[in-house]
Amino acid sequence: MASFFKSLSDDMEKVAQVLEDGYQILSGAATQMGEASSNIHADSAEADFDSDEMLHDENINLEDFEEYGSPLMGMADSVMSDIMSYQVGPQTPMEQIQAFKAAITWNEPFIQCLLAFQAVVIIAAIVLTKKGGIYTRMGFMIILAIIVRLAERLNSIGNSRWKEFATQNYFDRGGIFIGIMLCAPLLCVCFGMLFAMFREANNLLVDVKAMKIKAQQEREQKKKSKDEEKKRRKKKD
Repeated sequence: MASFFKSLSDDMEKVAQVLEDGYQILSGAATQMGEASSNIHADSAEADFDSDEMLHDENINLEDFEEYGSPLMGMADSVMSDIMSYQVGPQTPMEQIQAFKAAITWNEPFIQCLLAFQAVVIIAAIVLTKKGGIYTRMGFMIILAIIVRLAERLNSIGNSRWKEFATQNYFDRGGIFIGIMLCAPLLCVCFGMLFAMFREANNLLVDVKAMKIKAQQEREQKKKSKDEEKKRRKKKD
């Protein structure tokens, strides 16, 4: 019985020794893994620091380059300024008119139709001024005023759809083309018709005044003739 317990205690000591050895082995492996991971993190942090330092240096170099510029850029700017100094635009009104005429393609159908429209408007205005009534002329002038009023909308429509009827975009945001080629002639026609109406009204006033004076003279002449006849009758009596 004593030998059995002795052998059992020996076996228990062996098992404890095996467990202790296994624990030491596991703890040593874990320590080595921790050191390896810390070394990896340290290396990666150092690499990140080096890359950040390189990027910082590159940013400093770029900032210095942008701040001081390149001598080639200064030379290019001076050359462009010299070139632009010789390119002087039109100065006098005659030069501006010639530049405007040169910028328009006069033989394209759109420009020719616009000129034909202006010619028709001028002819109609002349005919109505000579033979039309007052209400007809006023209606025609109102139509022209409506077209001028819609010039801005027509300019925006032409700016968006100029490729359908023209070879180039004449419809700028300032409306220079439509103001010169459409609004200015129509306004001149309206002012011409107004001037003709005022002149006609002035002539009518003059005629009416002359007729009043003539009628008054005739009445005075008749009154004088009647007075003379009365005097003659009295003398005969």
